[in-house]
Amino acid sequence: MSYLWKTAWRDGRHHLRRLVLCALSIVFGVAAMVAIDSFVANVEVAIETEAKTLLGADLQVSSRTPFSSEAEAWIESLGGDQSREIRFSSMALFEEAEQTRLVQVRALSSGFPYYGEFETEPAGANPAATEEPVIVLDPVLMAQYELVLGDWVVLGNTRFEIIGELVKMPGESAFAGTFAPRAYISLAQLEETGLMGTGSIAFHRAYIHEPDLDTEAIRAYVKETFPDERINLDDIEERKESIGRPLTNLSRYLGLVGFIALLLGGVGIAGTVQAYLTEKRDTVAILRCLGSSAGWASQVFLVQVMGIALIGAAMGALLGVLVQTVLPRMLGDWLPVDIEYFVNVPSILAGVGFGALIALLFAIYPLLPLRRISPLRALRASIQPTVHQRDPLQRPWIVLTVLALAGFCALRTDPWYHGLIFAGVLGLVLLIFLGIAVGIQRALKQWVRPRHYLLRQAFSNLHRPQNRTAFLIVSIGLGTFLVSTLTLVQSGLLQQSDIQMNSDQPNLLMFDIQPDQRPDLYNIIDEGGMEIFEDAPIVTMRLQAVKDRTVAEIKADPNTEIDNWILNREWRNTYRGELGPSETLQSGNYVSSWDGLKQPVPISLEDDMAADLGVTLGDTLVFDVQGIPVEVEVSSLRTVDWRQMRPNFFATFPTGVLESAPHWWIAVTRSPDVETTARLQRDIFRVFPNVSVVDMKVILESLESIVSKISFAIRFMALFTIATGIVVLASAVTTSRYQRVRESILLRTLGAQSGQVRWIMAIEYALVGAVAATVGTLLSIAGSLGLAYWLLNIEMTLPWLTCGATIVAVSGLTLLTGLLNSRGISSHPPLEILREEG
Repeated sequence: MSYLWKTAWRDGRHHLRRLVLCALSIVFGVAAMVAIDSFVANVEVAIETEAKTLLGADLQVSSRTPFSSEAEAWIESLGGDQSREIRFSSMALFEEAEQTRLVQVRALSSGFPYYGEFETEPAGANPAATEEPVIVLDPVLMAQYELVLGDWVVLGNTRFEIIGELVKMPGESAFAGTFAPRAYISLAQLEETGLMGTGSIAFHRAYIHEPDLDTEAIRAYVKETFPDERINLDDIEERKESIGRPLTNLSRYLGLVGFIALLLGGVGIAGTVQAYLTEKRDTVAILRCLGSSAGWASQVFLVQVMGIALIGAAMGALLGVLVQTVLPRMLGDWLPVDIEYFVNVPSILAGVGFGALIALLFAIYPLLPLRRISPLRALRASIQPTVHQRDPLQRPWIVLTVLALAGFCALRTDPWYHGLIFAGVLGLVLLIFLGIAVGIQRALKQWVRPRHYLLRQAFSNLHRPQNRTAFLIVSIGLGTFLVSTLTLVQSGLLQQSDIQMNSDQPNLLMFDIQPDQRPDLYNIIDEGGMEIFEDAPIVTMRLQAVKDRTVAEIKADPNTEIDNWILNREWRNTYRGELGPSETLQSGNYVSSWDGLKQPVPISLEDDMAADLGVTLGDTLVFDVQGIPVEVEVSSLRTVDWRQMRPNFFATFPTGVLESAPHWWIAVTRSPDVETTARLQRDIFRVFPNVSVVDMKVILESLESIVSKISFAIRFMALFTIATGIVVLASAVTTSRYQRVRESILLRTLGAQSGQVRWIMAIEYALVGAVAATVGTLLSIAGSLGLAYWLLNIEMTLPWLTCGATIVAVSGLTLLTGLLNSRGISSHPPLEILREEG
């Protein structure tokens, strides 16, 4: 064994540059896996450590409407310490700054939180502890309007004195106040503001501090006793699950990045090892002549490959630990827990283990033929051409590799069969590339006969013996496919939040407009030189039945496919006689007016909501319109472009039905500049303090802030796959150098000029790169569309410019890398090159 290691070292130290490619091939894949798995482990520990502070109480009871008297009595019967909170959005006037802004008002009674601290600056500034008109503001507001303690904020009819700046609220992330910064007041002051009118949108919560509560029994009781109350329960375990769910989805996507990087690294290892061992056949034959067995001679090179692979895996683990320290800075604000960094040893061991396993699986295959080399090869090498022999274990090893990779895919995905599907798609893509490579070689050999000398030589190089065409097309094409698929899927995900404010679109949204306020409010807008783009009445209602099945029956059915959020939500629908500007009729007839006495009433339903409810044209629903049941029939289906800043609704009624129901209005207009927006907000607030005027530009900027942080993390981790792809590309092209040396030398010997040799190689690499990049990009288009439709359930518009740029970039990189790695072959005398390569 000692001699084995010494032989492996003495032989390998003269080829370290080529063996380093093996190490680099898996470095980035291991780093991505270790970083993601370690970060997730850190977050899980943080969530477990701060479990109770995630909710601030043992149980939260919430509803979008005020609790009924029966529900209030039941909540009181639960015992323990209790606190109440009402959340709603409203405009706030900052007197010193003479500015207004939409804020998220949280009227809180004393006692909460029961776990964790309501942290403020200065400490102890809790407005719930007093009945005085005082307020604690989000630091965003304090900084934006240069507010200080003692300044005044007007909410509705009440002036509040600022007594503190919010630092942290248990269970909330830094993003909690991004869209509408938070403002905490005492619940005792809420009625004085006059902001809670008919139909006002508000969330009512009761916090209960009683550790001995049986939450499962409580859930069953609520489901049975209050089926129509739409009461939601949240306990510590459910809050932990809800917080971990988006992180799990993100970690799965980012984990896929590391997995793909590892697979690419395996392809690079296989090609590098194969090219390296091709030159070592004579060395193995000499070792056999000196008395070593075929197995022992093969083990020398297995030790080299696995040794360098383990070094690469260790380097990747170290890089992953360093990256792990960066991820909390990118994603930490997204989570409501403080992440304490620590090195997660199991994640490191798993990353190194998976990296070594991938290296072993891909390296053994080209090693197996060394067992078939006989001692006579060393004696006959100068007079007998090289004959490549296959080892009988190669095919079983391929099967074992496929099964191992499929199992690895299943372990890294949830549900597990998604991993098997992913592995199957990769296998199909690999076969497609192999088929294309073989087809191109045969076509060039049998049918393509260019007259131009350079083209003829370049094309011949692609099908001559010892060519690397198949490996180059497979490795470059597979890398292009994987990296491009990730890029396109990421682009599709980001498209879903791509809400752009065009120059002709409304940018101000006004809601909670009472019917008697409309004329005077619209006069204020007209006097400001603006116009109402669109307005719509909003009538609140609840879903009572779907296709003759009550909501209670549907919720009690364990096989129902309708989500609870649809059954529990308070629907805010409208009535109008025509389609809105952001709506398109898909099927059926849009009924504009109706006799309110005739039922069922024809309505138009948004197509995605119809699919979620499992209804189509002609099906019936029953809505509880503020105590009055109204049966409706789906007469048409609409597609709504939710990205447009318009009043958009899931269901629209015809005119003549809901006019007499209590309702409020929503309207949109366009402000030419920031100054006009600020002036309009102040003017409306002074006359109608209940009306909220939302600057959509602020919302878009907040949304972009969130999306940019998450997308930056995704792009940052995707760089690991791109880096691996570049290494594999360099590896593939570098290994082909050693097969092109002899042909180039013979051309120089026969009188070819250096420029001609370079042109031949350039044409060869350009053709291989273009074919691999084109096929890889086309397959990635099919793959990303499949993932978008079947897995992510999103509509994706393909960025054709990105696809074209990918083809050009990969082709150019292949050409550039090929020429850089072939430098020196064409610029030196043939005799010198023969001596150097010999």
